[in-house]
Amino acid sequence: MNNISILLRDVDFSDTGKYTCYVKNPKEKDLQHHATIFLQVVDKLEEVDNTVTLIILAVVGGVIGLLIFILLLKKLITFILKKTQEKKKECLVSSSGNDNTENGLPGSKAEEKPPTKV
Repeated sequence: MNNISILLRDVDFSDTGKYTCYVKNPKEKDLQHHATIFLQVVDKLEEVDNTVTLIILAVVGGVIGLLIFILLLKKLITFILKKTQEKKKECLVSSSGNDNTENGLPGSKAEEKPPTKV
């Protein structure tokens, strides 16, 4: 089956409407074919320059990306500071305990010292 196209030139908005095409093929005795189409005339499509839109989208995307980066960096710095403060607290707790070696308390090294001679 062959496809037949019709090119319409210089159409106007008033040409919008329903059209029926009747076709006869001499090889097909007394057969007539027809097709109905609806023609809608529109303005010529014009390409729109999207440069400004693309620039705005790039700037907005960059600002959002920068904000996310800053928030992640803040979170990382807060995490590191918290860990270092916890380590300092552990050091202070372990080193601030009383040294029982001088007091002679049970479990201390003072028990193992021989008595001092006077």
